[in-house]
Amino acid sequence: MDLLTRLRDWLAAEKLDGVLISSRQNKQPHLGISTGSGYVLVTRTGAHILVDFRYYNDIASRTAGYQMHLIDAANPFSAVINRLIADEHLTLIGFEGDHVSWHTGCQWRDALNATLCSISLDDLRQIKSAEEITHIRAACRIADSAAQHIRRFIQPGMRERDVAAELEWFMKQQGADKPSFDTIVASGARGALPHGKASDKVIMAGELVTLDFGAQHQGYCSDMTRTFLVAGLNQSPEDHPLYAIYQTVLEAQLAAIHAIRPGVPCHQVDSAARSVIERAGYGPQFGHNTGHAIGIDVHENPRFSLTDTTRLRPGMLLTVEPGIYIEGLGGVRIEDVVLVTETGAEVLYTMNKALMLTGEH
Repeated sequence: MDLLTRLRDWLAAEKLDGVLISSRQNKQPHLGISTGSGYVLVTRTGAHILVDFRYYNDIASRTAGYQMHLIDAANPFSAVINRLIADEHLTLIGFEGDHVSWHTGCQWRDALNATLCSISLDDLRQIKSAEEITHIRAACRIADSAAQHIRRFIQPGMRERDVAAELEWFMKQQGADKPSFDTIVASGARGALPHGKASDKVIMAGELVTLDFGAQHQGYCSDMTRTFLVAGLNQSPEDHPLYAIYQTVLEAQLAAIHAIRPGVPCHQVDSAARSVIERAGYGPQFGHNTGHAIGIDVHENPRFSLTDTTRLRPGMLLTVEPGIYIEGLGGVRIEDVVLVTETGAEVLYTMNKALMLTGEH
């Protein structure tokens, strides 16, 4: 089912005449590019793109099946929309209330000649199309390659921010548009910070270093976390004080992946990981969800959380990323992107998940 057909089926179910799309993430599949500018209006019979001069020709060259409308001083947004409302006899239009400010919503209510109601389109992105899955696979391949590269690159004496810069540059060389989010590099005691963005801290031999990063490819995201042991002390991974914790996190991650299959509620996958960590005595040190859906946004719904009752369906893509964080000592997190298939789960990364030393080839 193509994008417009699926959206029109949704309009019929919601008893709406049309939907005005303004958020970057929900416009992107229609526009073919990621931009905060412009609007998409989809009705029972029409599909319209409203955009200014800066993007008009680029978007027109990428799309088919949409009527293009130029917004400028002579043709302001409200005038163009009101013409379409009149032409197609629209009376009830949905708009993305979660993505529109109160001020803008009030302006639209006063300026547009139709009744507006707040809706959300975010859940329509839960099942990815074959094309979207192809883009996410490509983003994951870039991250997978980058993880292999950065493990060999890291040496004692480097700053965390130097590692992040190398990682991001490598991903761009491999075809990434940009990083999916600010790269996390947390070494030593900073590993206890789940979102410890790369700092000026110098990475020392014998420390664990956690890297959480992703590549954006054609507007779609990957998300990957690996924890490495920094070489330089002639120390084997098994001798590190956090090795048992690493093994616990890995066991929890594998248990969650094993639980993924169509029909399973998301909270059950979270419980599969959480129970492993709780049995090991580290329940309080695992304070975040086990994972989240991923796509145009790096964090989408549903979530592998204790309270999410969404049942998994083929075509969903989610991360699995349990962790344990010991204040003053460090932490471990391991993360993969997983595709829900007709029969189970497919991990989109190939990198070995054993605790590995940096610098080795």
